[in-house]
Amino acid sequence: MKLKIILMLMVPMIWACSQQQTQTEEHGHTHEGDTAGHGHSHAEGVDNSQIDTLDAQVIEATEYAPEYIQHATNIEIITNIADAVESVGVFTHEGIFGPLLFAEEMRSFFIELQPGMFLSEHPHPTESIVYTVSGKWVLCSEGKRQVMEAGSLFHFGSNMPTGWEAPFAEGAFLLIVKKKNEGEGYESYSKGLQGLAKQLDEEKAKGMQFYYNDLEPDHPAMLFAREVNPNFEEVLQNIK
Repeated sequence: MKLKIILMLMVPMIWACSQQQTQTEEHGHTHEGDTAGHGHSHAEGVDNSQIDTLDAQVIEATEYAPEYIQHATNIEIITNIADAVESVGVFTHEGIFGPLLFAEEMRSFFIELQPGMFLSEHPHPTESIVYTVSGKWVLCSEGKRQVMEAGSLFHFGSNMPTGWEAPFAEGAFLLIVKKKNEGEGYESYSKGLQGLAKQLDEEKAKGMQFYYNDLEPDHPAMLFAREVNPNFEEVLQNIK
C-alpha cells in the first residue's frame, strides 16, 4: 500500500520534470545560471570604483561630425538625429547624406530623400540595414517596388542592387547602419560625400537620371508613382 502511494506521488513529479526539460529544449536556452545563451551575465557586486571612467561631456559638432554626448567610455549618444542634418548634411542628387555615429566596426549615417528624387537600382559592396525614421518612399529591387513608411525596416545584402524613389510630397528621412570601412572616420567619410556630390553633378550633366522629370512618362517608376500617390503630378511640377 505504501509503495502504491509513493508511486502515485512520483509519477506527477517525473512528468513535470520531463515537461520542463522539453520546454527548455524548445526555448533554446535556460535562464538560471546560463550566460552562454543570454550573451552576458548580470553578476551583482561589480565594483566600478576599480574601473577607469570617463566624465560625461558634450563633443561639439565640426564640419565633419555632428554633436554628440560622450556619456561614458565608448558610449556615445546623439539626442536627436534630425539635428545632424543641419550640421553635417551634404546635398547630392541621390539625397542629403551625413554621418551620425562611428563605432568600433559599424557606422551609422542618414539619407534625406527630397520629393521627386529617383535613383535607379545599383549594387552596394556591403550590406546595410535601413530604418525609415519619417516620411514615405519607394524601395525598388529586381524591378519590384514597395512603399516604405515611417517605422519600416529593411536589409539588403552585399552587392544586391537596390534603388529608391521619392514620389510623395513629404520626402523621407532614413537611418542606415552598416559595416565601417577599414580606417574610416568622420573626416574621411564626409570628404568622400563631398567627392560624391561633385561626381553626381558631372553624371547629371551627362544625362544621368536622378529625378522623375528625367524619366519617360511610361517608365515603370512613373506608373507606380501615379498609382500610389494621386497627387504625384504636384510633386512632379515642384521638382527644382
